[in-house]
Amino acid sequence: MTRPRSKNRFIFFLLVAAFVVLALYLLHMFEPSLRARFVHGQYSSPEAEAQATASFQTVLYLVRLALWMSLAIIIIRALADLIFGTIFRLRRGYEAPSLIRNIFSIVAYIVSFVVIFKQFYPEVGLGALFTTSAVVGAIIGLALQDTLGNFFAGISLHADKPFQVGDVVTVGQRTGVVESITWRAVKIRTFTNHIVLASHSSVSKEAIEVCPRDNLNARLVFFNTLYTDSPAKTIHIVREAVREADNVSPKITPIVRIRNLGDSGVEY
Repeated sequence: MTRPRSKNRFIFFLLVAAFVVLALYLLHMFEPSLRARFVHGQYSSPEAEAQATASFQTVLYLVRLALWMSLAIIIIRALADLIFGTIFRLRRGYEAPSLIRNIFSIVAYIVSFVVIFKQFYPEVGLGALFTTSAVVGAIIGLALQDTLGNFFAGISLHADKPFQVGDVVTVGQRTGVVESITWRAVKIRTFTNHIVLASHSSVSKEAIEVCPRDNLNARLVFFNTLYTDSPAKTIHIVREAVREADNVSPKITPIVRIRNLGDSGVEY
């Protein structure tokens, strides 16, 4: 299901990119005709014609800017899907966390916007815009301390890579399989089929027990027997039963030990 879906997304990106490129080509080819139709010879005074020419040029620049930005968005999304979806899955066996994909997309969008904007309006300085953005960012940062704390805690978790999608983890009192790592939280599916969303800030403060999915992980099973049952026979039967069970590796010998002598039986 994953490969056909990725193939369909790639075909969709290709078709939309071809449509945008065709629109840019047609706009370039028919620009003189549009200018002659809507500007030249339509006004009696030179001042009115100059004003109309300036307005036409502004509209043309805005349309081109929108088309180039659309093309950049399509290319960035296609690259993100190719790198973090297909290539990452082939190398690691699973898709990259959405947090890294979102960070890549945001940085690429900002860089593309700046480059394309400077191509169309080189005389416009972006320094004042960045200064205003810094002030606004500081205000937003104070208002969203918890959200930004989760975001940077998620970056720290991904840099350390204590666990990956598909690993079994225990965070606090919750144990389950990691299904996804977003910019805000870790999605864990417990063995009772419940979904737990643990925020990055809370995960970074807890002791995490990780059982990697590609590792041989042991399980502790507690059971009781009657005092009339032979301990040696019980240990032999349980050990052989565990060896014949599904999803049990033959590389590790099962260990069966007496844990305690209870009131009504032997505890293993």
